[in-house]
Amino acid sequence: MVFFMYMQMTKKYWVGIGVGAAILVLAGLAYYLKPTVTLTPGNAPIVATSTGSTSTSTQPVATSSVQAFIPFPINKADTITSWNFKGAYAGNALLTTQAQADITNLTNLLAAGKFDAYNVYNAIANDYSSLGKGALAYQYYNRSIRLYPNIGLAYANLGHFMDSMGAYYTAADAYAKATTVEPGMLEYHLERLTYLTRQFPKDNARIVAAITDASKQFGDNASILSIEAQWLAGQGRYADAIKAWQTVKTLSPGKDTTAIDAEIARLQAKQ
Repeated sequence: MVFFMYMQMTKKYWVGIGVGAAILVLAGLAYYLKPTVTLTPGNAPIVATSTGSTSTSTQPVATSSVQAFIPFPINKADTITSWNFKGAYAGNALLTTQAQADITNLTNLLAAGKFDAYNVYNAIANDYSSLGKGALAYQYYNRSIRLYPNIGLAYANLGHFMDSMGAYYTAADAYAKATTVEPGMLEYHLERLTYLTRQFPKDNARIVAAITDASKQFGDNASILSIEAQWLAGQGRYADAIKAWQTVKTLSPGKDTTAIDAEIARLQAKQ
């Protein structure tokens, strides 16, 4: 892994059927580079739980002279029986070795103070996630969040990680938080919607709320509407899905809309 690819490069979403495709890659966030912040990391795994309006933690993410930090809470609807899981690099000796070497290199960069700690922590967390070392991944994502809580990248990466861990409600919370702190980042809204429509397709209230949040920021957007149309079709709401696809087609002037036309025809036949 190259250091500057510190974003989580694990999921790409092609949203829509050939038109208005949105490839979700959290990249090119150079403006997040900020002055280096030095922290002394804690060593033990962090376990936090959501308890309604409050959160509890058995250990802070890092020690410093600033105020106490509560890590991103594990939703009380989730049960994590083990922090070790089958990471993306499981069974691949080459990638595993590369990730371990990357963690060493990134740790050295952090010690040298040459790069912003937020980005380094994110990169280390991504490596640990790929290795299936959940406690360490969770710890390092939280270190990023502690530094800059109003940047969405660590929350989005945490959402993907919690999805891999099977902590699905916590993942939904993390994706939502990314869109809350940076509502103008379309990529975070697309990742949230893609996740919710896959993992919670029957949770109408949750999905409609996410669609509403995205629409408030971007209005009629082909990528957002493509996700919505696919979800509506999956719920048997064919008329609504057709309407959404027709809007996507209108928003795609000059593009080949053959695939959309075919999808609309398929849905019309189901009515």
